[in-house]
Amino acid sequence: MRISKIIAAGLVSLLAVTAASSCSSDKGSDSKKGTESGSDTVKTQYYNAKPEDTGWEWGNVEIVGGGFVPNIVYNPTEEGLVYARTDIGGAYKLNREANRWECITDFIGGDDWNYMGIESIATDPVEPNRVYIAAGTYSTSPGAIFYSDDYGENWGICELPFGCGGNEVGRGAGERLQVDPNDNSILYFSTRADGLWRSEDYGRSWEQVKEFPTKGGYTEEGFSIGLTFVAFDKSSSEKGKPTNTIIVGAAASSETSYIYRSDDAGKTWTAIENPTSEVTGDNTTLKPVQGEISSDGYLYTSWSYKVGPNNATDGAIQKLDLKTNEWKEITPEKVYTCGYNGISVNPGDPDMIVCTTLDLWAVVDNVFVSFDGGESWDSIWADDENGKPQNNYTIDISASEWLDWQGQLKPGWWMTGVAINPFNPDEIMYGTGATIFGTTNLTKIKEEPVNLEVRAMGIEETAIFDFVSPNANDENAPDLYSIMGDIYGFKHQDANIAPKEHYGDFRSTDIDCAAQDYNIVVRATDEGPGTVYYSTDAAETWQEVETLPEGVEAKAGGSVKLSADGKTIFYQAGTTGTGVFVTDDFGKTWEKCGDIPAGSMIETDKVNPEKFYACYDGQFYVSEDRGRSFKASANMLVSNFTWQACPDTEGEIWLAVGGGGVYLFDAASGTLTSVSKDVDQCDAVGLGKAKNDGDYMTLYMLGEANGEGRGVYMSADKGATWKRINDDTEKWGNVNSVISGDPKIYGRVYISTNGRGIIRGDVSEG
Repeated sequence: MRISKIIAAGLVSLLAVTAASSCSSDKGSDSKKGTESGSDTVKTQYYNAKPEDTGWEWGNVEIVGGGFVPNIVYNPTEEGLVYARTDIGGAYKLNREANRWECITDFIGGDDWNYMGIESIATDPVEPNRVYIAAGTYSTSPGAIFYSDDYGENWGICELPFGCGGNEVGRGAGERLQVDPNDNSILYFSTRADGLWRSEDYGRSWEQVKEFPTKGGYTEEGFSIGLTFVAFDKSSSEKGKPTNTIIVGAAASSETSYIYRSDDAGKTWTAIENPTSEVTGDNTTLKPVQGEISSDGYLYTSWSYKVGPNNATDGAIQKLDLKTNEWKEITPEKVYTCGYNGISVNPGDPDMIVCTTLDLWAVVDNVFVSFDGGESWDSIWADDENGKPQNNYTIDISASEWLDWQGQLKPGWWMTGVAINPFNPDEIMYGTGATIFGTTNLTKIKEEPVNLEVRAMGIEETAIFDFVSPNANDENAPDLYSIMGDIYGFKHQDANIAPKEHYGDFRSTDIDCAAQDYNIVVRATDEGPGTVYYSTDAAETWQEVETLPEGVEAKAGGSVKLSADGKTIFYQAGTTGTGVFVTDDFGKTWEKCGDIPAGSMIETDKVNPEKFYACYDGQFYVSEDRGRSFKASANMLVSNFTWQACPDTEGEIWLAVGGGGVYLFDAASGTLTSVSKDVDQCDAVGLGKAKNDGDYMTLYMLGEANGEGRGVYMSADKGATWKRINDDTEKWGNVNSVISGDPKIYGRVYISTNGRGIIRGDVSEG
């Protein structure tokens, strides 16, 4: 199954970061801020990444990967230092001791969610403690350069006057952001539509390189690709002085040059004649995607007909002799036509080159390695004499078995980034549309199969739509059921272990499980042949309902709930005007709920299986006969809210009112009560297990209370008082309006994000 791009724009963002300052103005900060040495005007905000002790520990529900990792970047001078960038889920640094990636951008909050898409990342080869990020999911909003002097523990920000495209077409290009290896105070950034930019003060301020002759001009699927990479020839100057020879790739129109060169540290630039190619003749239909310069003076570049990651039907690998400006095509044997994207040169051995194909979907994408500067290549698979692909690899997916994808296990797709470990040439890591794979024996590729294994542990990059935590006193009950983009959703038997399988090939819009029987689960879908699917074996298998209600179209999505005992499905179809329906026989027959308007919000009681709820335009309705009839109850007067029925108390529903307060609806009396005395804003509310038996369930809230800023709050006294349980370093970017406690485990709370997976909080022991 091809993984598609997740569009984050338009989703509600919740946990706001303190307003960030630009390079030339000071907007204030919660933490330290100040003037950088050597400048009277550059003032920057710092994000302090050392968390406060809130009494809660934060991590993720384990999925392992799940999204696109466009590139991995090793530091060439400090062993074990390596970073990864994702298209919507932030940047990561590898903790070698734990063998897990750690997100270094969780300080970014809802107001700045666009920064969670990483366009490029640069690690300083001179002072490895320095690291830089070009951030911006979509180029329609301004991007920023984040800079850190302590491996990403603390960050400053320089806001840019243009956008970045971390989740746009061409996000596998690069690296666009690079540090000068001789004078590391200098950085270059090749942008999508605004030309080449340079910083001479460790990323604190930036200016356009006006001498650079082009901004690119090529667009793909409506997105500007612009300048694709920057590469330095370290040998062209001595340490401490700016590097003289700099190469920049440009995705330009077909009549212009694609590669530009400076030999005077960026003062002047000359165009290099485009290479020829066996694929296209004059090569004008191919665009440069990535480029690296070897220690012996060659520029290695990958080229593709489409920059991609899709529709890259042709491509090449080209090698430029920097002494003569002569090109040589070194494309691996072209049995199949495809693009090329990832390329990496071993800093310790300039003859060792690794590259990846792009969009060889019909067969399988490939990884090639050369030990003689591209004169010959070996690969992880190759055709036999009959033209059938034969694998030259083994693959270990035990860390995330769901990658088998219903028997279609592949070594990757959307393989835009590959990197050789500078200290161990047996190890490469490459990103895919769903994970990171790594090797342990690459240099032995001629003698034995290459060992591939999942290396994405700690990376969580899924877009979460909804989840439900079963309320069951049963050790066999799962921790969570979820639905999400791209990989559809999981039964999370243990939140600490990646699931073995996802639900299937259909995206869901809603999910519920029976409060009194966790084995019965239902979900509505807007893909595939059906609309409503149900399971009676705890999501091990799924069946489509036998029929759909009259007037409901297939793939209609909508909202679906189960009665507390799981015997009745309560369904509001996504098809406009079709109304609300119930079925007691899993869709063999349906009855229309005639007493409530079409388009109503729906919910079921979690204790009494006879009691159902609906709301339309602020008017509440209650049914005590499984939806056959409804009576009007309280009127909220507003319709913008989310709600959740209390898992262990009949007739009580908690509401988060459209950014306003928290309300409790009592179905028995038909009353609505505000519990918002200390709440300044509420975006979502959920319930979890109480600390002590007999106490009311713990409330969790996304919002703001007590004047303490927006964040995650809990209440142990039915909303009378609230305590914030996260700090300003734990914001997770684009957080959705979904929060739920775990009814089985005190102190556990789940939060939905668009790009950082399912955030999980647990009360600290002791």
